[in-house]
Amino acid sequence: MKDRPILFQSACIFSIAGSSIGFLSMLLATIFFETVSQKIESFTNITSTDQLSPLYFASLMAAFGVSLAGAIKLYRMQRAGLYFYLTAQIVILFLPVIWMGSNGFSVANTIFTFLFSGVYLYFYRITK
Repeated sequence: MKDRPILFQSACIFSIAGSSIGFLSMLLATIFFETVSQKIESFTNITSTDQLSPLYFASLMAAFGVSLAGAIKLYRMQRAGLYFYLTAQIVILFLPVIWMGSNGFSVANTIFTFLFSGVYLYFYRITK
């Protein structure tokens, strides 16, 4: 086992978990689009899901898949994982804004993206 700093290792594990959950939830949202649309209207402040489509959820699913691959590569100390992860996170941040306008912006997602990206960039020099 390679010597990984605990902060780096923890960030990788949490990124793998978060990307896996995101991938699975977007997969289910793509498959069960009509049901998910009804739930979104009943549980959120979004009054109309007319702008959403299965393509939106499939696109996010692909981005979460790339993010997951990047997090796994980072856990294995592979430098290419950083590029996968950062690219996917940029897509995950901005695709909802492009698709739905300002309603798609998530402050929590932005905070976690910058936090985890900062950890990975700080430890960039230890990856190979």
